[in-house]
Amino acid sequence: MKKLLVIGLGITALGSALFLSVAAKADDTPTMTEAHIERIRANCVEAQSTLGQLHASDALLRVNRGQLYESISTKLMAPLNSRVALNRLDGVGLVAAATSYEQGLASFRSNYQQYEEAMSRALKIDCIKQPVAFYDAVADARLKRKITHDNTLQLHTVIQEYKNAFEEFAKKFQENTR
Repeated sequence: MKKLLVIGLGITALGSALFLSVAAKADDTPTMTEAHIERIRANCVEAQSTLGQLHASDALLRVNRGQLYESISTKLMAPLNSRVALNRLDGVGLVAAATSYEQGLASFRSNYQQYEEAMSRALKIDCIKQPVAFYDAVADARLKRKITHDNTLQLHTVIQEYKNAFEEFAKKFQENTR
């Protein structure tokens, strides 16, 4: 939530009209008026500062989340699924959820890398000399950040699916051992 607040402040710094919605960006024909361009130039230093802070905090968040996601896979899912298979138990739901999780984790890594590159490109643009290019680069980074966020939501959904599969597995296991 704190990250969304920082993003909101960055967007406010650039002016409420600076960013178009993702749907409006999809047509690739935004009309930049001279007023928009001047607003970008006037708020350039503050916008770059805010984006720099967001970039730094996102990098830390990515490392922490990435380690957590990796731990879930390598220290929880893989060992449990291996034990279930070695004991010739029915763990189809666990394996399916783990497979889905691995795919989601690969997407998260790839999409975060694309976001990181887009944000780095945006930060390198001089928004006083190239306000339209800066605008476009920030809009691209914003879209890629949303995609990365959607990956995290998907991973959390799969984690819940794995939990549900585990609870079902545990229930069946207990019934069979009575």
